[in-house]
Amino acid sequence: MTDVITGNQQFDFQIHRFTMDFLQNKDVQSDLKNIAKDVTDFATWTKWWSKRAEYYEEEDEYAIAASYYKAAMFYLFENTKQKVTLYNDFIRCFYQSYNDFDYERYQVPYEGGTLPALLLKQAQATKTLLVIGGFDGYLEELTSFYKYMKGTNYNIIIFDGPGQGNTSSQGLHFIHNFEKPVSVILDYFKLSEVDAIGMSWGGYLVMRAAAFEKRIKKVIALDVFYTPMDTCKMNLGLFKFGILSGALLLHQKKTLNRLLSKAAQNNIDLQWKLGNGYLLTGTNTPYDFFQDIKKHNASHILKYVNQDCLLLAGENDQYVPVKRLKTIREKLVNAGEIRTKLFTKETGADQHCQVGRVDLAFDEIKSFLTD
Repeated sequence: MTDVITGNQQFDFQIHRFTMDFLQNKDVQSDLKNIAKDVTDFATWTKWWSKRAEYYEEEDEYAIAASYYKAAMFYLFENTKQKVTLYNDFIRCFYQSYNDFDYERYQVPYEGGTLPALLLKQAQATKTLLVIGGFDGYLEELTSFYKYMKGTNYNIIIFDGPGQGNTSSQGLHFIHNFEKPVSVILDYFKLSEVDAIGMSWGGYLVMRAAAFEKRIKKVIALDVFYTPMDTCKMNLGLFKFGILSGALLLHQKKTLNRLLSKAAQNNIDLQWKLGNGYLLTGTNTPYDFFQDIKKHNASHILKYVNQDCLLLAGENDQYVPVKRLKTIREKLVNAGEIRTKLFTKETGADQHCQVGRVDLAFDEIKSFLTD
């Protein structure tokens, strides 16, 4: 379980996410003790993280500052001047501090805009690992995970697909058929084969890409993600989710918009999902948003995945029900080798994307890739 800091599960998970790499820093330790006094809603969240990010930048603690600037952006649901400024602060501090790998930055042309990409280079590497992020991730945020891949035979390409990172500012919206941007990335880098890993919602996106882009040879879900409607069910509860599903099925747009708007008033996690969802998908009502994300469903595409697969899951994942590990394995009827790993509370890797003990996940990943 994520440590209780504010008492709000969504806030506490994100606080842990943005501080987990810096827990040995005494100032960060103090932050974790004091944040609950000042953060009660989205506005105070942004104010607190912004102020602390400025402090760390002044102290030349650029890595911490970058993570804190990213946290400050997290609950801003429009591409306002404030968000643009925080994004630029985040990027500036990130590249001021990043030294895990030699790297090259790219802007890959895509549908009238560009997709940011980062190539992490390793001497003598002969293979490439393609990293697909999730719903709200920025490629720079994902790089810290890949320190565990140092010394392997892999160069690593991390990219922001449409709707990810800051691409929404270009009018590029999140899509379910992620083989499209993946193919563009592979073409741009002239790659004939890669192994691919999807993180969070990327656990679905990587399966979708592998189903139709056969230059992907091995597939890793960190962790499994079957459909975002699972997350909705976990958040809303069975009764409210039944109403949501029925309204979508019967196209009750006005009813659904009224019910979800009311439910979000006292539910910070739902407010975030809707607000951020509108921005990333280009929708503007709960009904349109849910109809859009319903397209992200692995049930009909898993049969087309014929690659070797590694499926990782945490028993206390707050976004993905643990039963989906079995569901996905059973539906991968044409896959090659299928490996699964369920991380329990005792391991410390039982949260979403194994936050807290990501090193254990990468032990499994490296074993899978090298066998």
